[in-house]
Amino acid sequence: MNYHICDLEATPEWLKMESIDYIAECLETCETLEMVADLREIFPRQTLRSASIKVCEAQRQRLINWLQVLNQQDQVA
Repeated sequence: MNYHICDLEATPEWLKMESIDYIAECLETCETLEMVADLREIFPRQTLRSASIKVCEAQRQRLINWLQVLNQQDQVA
């Protein structure tokens, strides 16, 4: 399956602490690859990167694994 990636640039509003905290909460609650794909479609890449630093180590490793799978799927598509 081919998932869309948000192509918006992160504006100053996206990079405010409350926005980053909200996105970190969203990342923390992801339970599936599809949930990560949905967030990747919604939020600019830079904000996801900034927020991912705030999630717990175990969840960060799951996110990395899911993103690797998604990136491989993108390369095949």
